[in-house]
Amino acid sequence: MSNPGSGSGHYNSPLLDNNGSNYDNWKFRVSTLLKMKGLMGIVRETEKCPPEKAIDPKDQVAVTAAFNKWHTWNDQTCYDLKK
Repeated sequence: MSNPGSGSGHYNSPLLDNNGSNYDNWKFRVSTLLKMKGLMGIVRETEKCPPEKAIDPKDQVAVTAAFNKWHTWNDQTCYDLKK
């Protein structure tokens, strides 16, 4: 996995108008924001959620960390899209 969401600042992303009249501008700005923050893999689903449980119990700590990290990135992506 890459290291998405490393920035701590918030960005002003536009809202999509109800009639979609600003779709092209919205898409460009939101796509740029997500790319800058390394979160496009979540949106495109190329960064798949890792399993919650390890096959081998000795790997559970690492598997849990990866699972939690992915969910943090996913939550950040959803937050950025809703702003």
